[in-house]
Amino acid sequence: MSTAKPPRGTIAIEEAVLNPDGLSWLASSAALFNPGATPSSTATHGHTPLLLDIHTTRLAKMDAHGVEYMLLSLTSPGAQGEPSPSAAVTLARDANDWLAAEVAKAATRFGAFASISMHNAEDAATEARRAVKELGMYGIMLNDYQVVQSGGDVEGKKYYDAAEYDPFWKTVEELGVPVYLHPRYPQDKDLEKGTRYGERKQILGAAVQFHLDLSMHIYAICSSGVFDRFPGVQVIAGHLGEG
Repeated sequence: MSTAKPPRGTIAIEEAVLNPDGLSWLASSAALFNPGATPSSTATHGHTPLLLDIHTTRLAKMDAHGVEYMLLSLTSPGAQGEPSPSAAVTLARDANDWLAAEVAKAATRFGAFASISMHNAEDAATEARRAVKELGMYGIMLNDYQVVQSGGDVEGKKYYDAAEYDPFWKTVEELGVPVYLHPRYPQDKDLEKGTRYGERKQILGAAVQFHLDLSMHIYAICSSGVFDRFPGVQVIAGHLGEG
């Protein structure tokens, strides 16, 4: 008796991975989706090996379910969770180099979105250009707002509807690749007692908070004139448009 193979042709475009160096920054938010997690326990959490894996379990599941091609990207928050400008640039560059090398091992099955620091438009444009032109990546993955040490709003965040990001959007338009806007968990100070989410942790994550926060950012970009100034810019909003 023969077993029919799943149909081929599905392309998955929002598929998270984690480079080994990312375990340290992932641990800082692990307790949000794994209560009681510690930095040491993050490495052994059941979800972590799945993020670290590309060529074994992931590829086998792709074959089993008819996924022919997958666009990989660094899991959230990535460089957007790093408040130091120089550290964020290094985090993104190292992750992109690692991911490009992994994709090259199975180029007919995998592609990638680039991670970039959004502390300033110049750094963002530089790494976007390198990732697309030199590493062959197909777009940019941004995990909502950029956490900053200084120069942001009163909450220590930067949003990309601001005019200072015009050089970044211009570069993206010239490259002809999409920007995927992806949600993220709040930073630690947004979870302190008395804050909006600090008192309502039951709505964190995909249930409510993801689309509440990211939809505001998306609406801000759409109403800021970015698409008037740079009509070739392409933005992807996942999860049915984030509400």
